[in-house]
Amino acid sequence: MSHFTRRDLFKATAAAALAGNVQAAAGTLPTRRLGRINFQASMLGLGSQYLGDPGVEQAHVDRFIAEAVDNGLNYIDTAPPYGESEVRLGPALKGRRDKVFLVSKVETNAKGDAMYQIKDSLRKLQTDHLDCVLIHNVGRTDRYPDIKQVIAPDGTLAALVDAKKEGLIRHIGLTAHLRPARALPVIETGEIELCMFSLNFVERHIYGFEEKVMPECRKRNIGVIAMKVLGGPVKNGPGRLISQEDYASSLRYVWGLPGLCVALVGMRNQDELRRALAAAREYKPLDQAEMTAVTERGKTMAAQWGPLRGPVA
Repeated sequence: MSHFTRRDLFKATAAAALAGNVQAAAGTLPTRRLGRINFQASMLGLGSQYLGDPGVEQAHVDRFIAEAVDNGLNYIDTAPPYGESEVRLGPALKGRRDKVFLVSKVETNAKGDAMYQIKDSLRKLQTDHLDCVLIHNVGRTDRYPDIKQVIAPDGTLAALVDAKKEGLIRHIGLTAHLRPARALPVIETGEIELCMFSLNFVERHIYGFEEKVMPECRKRNIGVIAMKVLGGPVKNGPGRLISQEDYASSLRYVWGLPGLCVALVGMRNQDELRRALAAAREYKPLDQAEMTAVTERGKTMAAQWGPLRGPVA
């Protein structure tokens, strides 16, 4: 594995900007192609977990999704365990389903169970297909004790391959929150088209997906989605990186990563949506001095956070 330094990152970020990998007309939301998937995704995506929380009204979700999609946000992520998220997104996307890249997940080690989860998500979301289904958090050894089983003929990946052949899903991917190396055997099957990792300027110095896994994604032209961009929520509170300085720094950092397509942000209301939309429209890559400052701040905060999502290896 090659060592990917801050200088390398800055050079690659600048090169990506010069290459024009971001497309945007004046006043619209910038888009990026999802790796080898022929879809121009908004560089801001919606993590819809909060929309599934208890007490959230369907009318609120309807208004939220309408404003998001009407403003150009076209990448929406959900999952079966996100409360009522899938159930509420179904009606909210009526009349707008063809405008979004809709993603859900499976989190089981058995082929039959994975196929059941896919069909159940289709039912809840009131759609005939999912644009992508992700094998959820392959770093978890309690969920996937043996990573070889995930890619076995009777494992999770086989169910997704079959679902793709049947037209139930269009693309296959994975997520990883911890233990970055566990993603590699799944990626190396050649079936993975989209990956979602915990990425922010702090966890770069904890889990290091940027140098441990993203180079393999770039090699294979796999689209990368950033999650936990704002550090993830803390108990009884919002994200760890929501101050004005950290919010802007983390989004600019992840959008500047070579091969990064979408920054996924969990949002509860229209105020949070509008803040994120403004950040995407105003995005400028970090310059070298800013990257140096963000890197040093990230190192300091990483020492304070520690491996908050679980083991690194």
